[in-house]
Amino acid sequence: MSEQLCKTCRKPKATFECGVCHEHMCKTHTHFMTDAFSFMPKVPKDLTYPTYCVTCFDEKVAEPLAEYEATMEKAKEVMMFTKDQTKLTGHLKRKEDPITVEDCEDEEEVVLRLAFQAAQMGFNCILDVNIKNKKIINGSHKKVIFTATAIPITIDPKQVRETY
Repeated sequence: MSEQLCKTCRKPKATFECGVCHEHMCKTHTHFMTDAFSFMPKVPKDLTYPTYCVTCFDEKVAEPLAEYEATMEKAKEVMMFTKDQTKLTGHLKRKEDPITVEDCEDEEEVVLRLAFQAAQMGFNCILDVNIKNKKIINGSHKKVIFTATAIPITIDPKQVRETY
């Protein structure tokens, strides 16, 4: 059996394999991706592999990863109004279909996932955020699963500060 050589540096003992091109790589020339796109509702197949060679990472992953990180930063700035705040937001038009996040183990994460979806769609606010929790008991192990819905809209942040 021949020794596996790294695609980039040609050193022996290339123990990792690129998920896209299936070339062998050493640890130094491997890009590891674990849950990098976890907030995306649908992750493209080329972005689901755990390891990439330098070439495939640059061609297939680098740009979507930069876009994902930019969207995540926008998601952190998305304004949120809960279902209880309809007196404040009653005059805002709700034209879009609601977005939903299911089966999340953290309440803050479920809101951030809603905000990420809204930011990905180009909105800067989520209205009527409704979070529901469900307790799951498996023997002595207990956990809470959160589900949330919201309506994404675009509003002018200056008007919000003046109005509210």
